[in-house]
Amino acid sequence: MYEHLNLKAWPFQVVPDAQFATIWAGRRKSKEQLSRLLWKMQFAPKSSIHLLWANFGMGKTHTLLHLQHLANQTKGKLIPVYAVMPKKATGFLDLYRAIVTELPYDFLGEQLIKVGNSAGGSVAQHPIFRKSPGVVNALLKIRAHDMVLETIARQWLAGQPGLSNSDRKALGVTYAIRTADQAISALTALTLLATFGSNPPSKLVIMVDEFQRIGELRESVRQELSSGIHTYYNDNPNGMDLALSFSFGRRDNVAFMLSNELRSRAEPETISLDVLTESEGEEFVRDLLDQFRITPDERWAFPFTPEAVRAIIFHVRKTKPITPRRLMLYFNHVLLESQYARGVNDSGQVSAEEVKKYLANPQLGAMDTDEPPGDS
Repeated sequence: MYEHLNLKAWPFQVVPDAQFATIWAGRRKSKEQLSRLLWKMQFAPKSSIHLLWANFGMGKTHTLLHLQHLANQTKGKLIPVYAVMPKKATGFLDLYRAIVTELPYDFLGEQLIKVGNSAGGSVAQHPIFRKSPGVVNALLKIRAHDMVLETIARQWLAGQPGLSNSDRKALGVTYAIRTADQAISALTALTLLATFGSNPPSKLVIMVDEFQRIGELRESVRQELSSGIHTYYNDNPNGMDLALSFSFGRRDNVAFMLSNELRSRAEPETISLDVLTESEGEEFVRDLLDQFRITPDERWAFPFTPEAVRAIIFHVRKTKPITPRRLMLYFNHVLLESQYARGVNDSGQVSAEEVKKYLANPQLGAMDTDEPPGDS
């Protein structure tokens, strides 16, 4: 904690993470869109595809992680999985691996026992696993918590190359997941397992970040990825929601990244994260600081003065669009520099005059880029 700043944790983080994503600041319209999306996911049993577009630095990854946090609060109605689109995918199998490695395997093991109790016989014979029977043995080995077998089982489920015949024999499987069709069958089995026996019906929510990377791939690879997602969606008409995120300067470009089949199945309303106005930037900072307070504070801008907050935002707006990432970068810099200059226990407010001095650092401008290559 930072008691002298009346902050329970450091509020300015440029790199998103799951813990920080429990926080939501400003951006009321986007928050309302997220709340509406969360309601729709729980209310409608049919599967859906949702699109999230963000301008550079607008907090797209943070938004998906916040959605994951909200889904985790639904008492099992929504089972969220966050994955990142591989940078250099060579086919659907790479996307499958990214998703499968993030699945909640402890939960899936419990679901497997539920299936066995309901079947009254061999779990592997249950219709869920008709097209991918090896999934059962792999999950059982993970549940047994034998470190060696668990590692092999996770590698097999993810379709990782290099498993030997003896490895597969140890798992009790006779094949490897090597093709898009095998990956789709396995993912469908895992999806059906995740939602088995839930009352009211639950959904597996798969969030794929950085989906705009599909635009950097060869046409044949793009077609395989789109076809794989389309087939998976058709094989799971209920119990699954897919959220795809895109990050680039123009929202209209989203349509060009999707096949006609996927575009026709996507929900008409997308979640959008655009650049902030000065007043929206101030609201963002106010909300952020408020959520990190140890105790309520009438000085809403503390450890800054209100004038200092506005000076930082104005400095950003003069040359570049105002984004949450950029605000985090600049406020983090100013607060760190002021603490270093004053001493770590100084509880004075950072003034607008101090802000001008700290923002004159040329290294800050070099750090302030719109987009690292290949990332957002």
